[in-house]
Amino acid sequence: MSNTDEVIILVDDQNKVIGDVPRRLMNFNSHYHRVTYIFVFNTSGHLLVQKRADDKAFCPSYYGITTGGVVEKGESYIDSAHRELQEELGINAELESQGVFLTEGKGFRIWGKIYTCLYDPEIQGELTLQSKEVASIHEMSIASILENKGELLFTPDSMEALHQYVNKLTYPKDDDPL
Repeated sequence: MSNTDEVIILVDDQNKVIGDVPRRLMNFNSHYHRVTYIFVFNTSGHLLVQKRADDKAFCPSYYGITTGGVVEKGESYIDSAHRELQEELGINAELESQGVFLTEGKGFRIWGKIYTCLYDPEIQGELTLQSKEVASIHEMSIASILENKGELLFTPDSMEALHQYVNKLTYPKDDDPL
């Protein structure tokens, strides 16, 4: 499915579904929408951080601390997380829910749901990167990301997801509301 065919779930400020909109008509500055954030840990305990493709609409060439993306019409958070993990990295993994959070900033109004998973190449095979999304993968510790002094540009929403994860979220680990 191309980006012009993608239909995104719209929610209100309480994370209740209020409709949907084709991506090409989405106003990311004003519409609340759902996004999945997957912290992919390797067997050394480091995160697999994505350098975003140069032509991404949102934060091109930035580093995304998580795998994930918008929840599409007809998807639950967990369905979206599994789809994004397969699309971006070419793997399947058992996902553990860490909870939901609300974040807003320039170009986004998001109800995010955080998942964690373990990537072991001996079990899941080598990564297959989605070139239109992911330029490269970098192993980083949580501490090194949090200590970054501006040397690397991280997407603001994935950085907020990391802060939420480290601080144990402000919302409960409720069941998937979709």
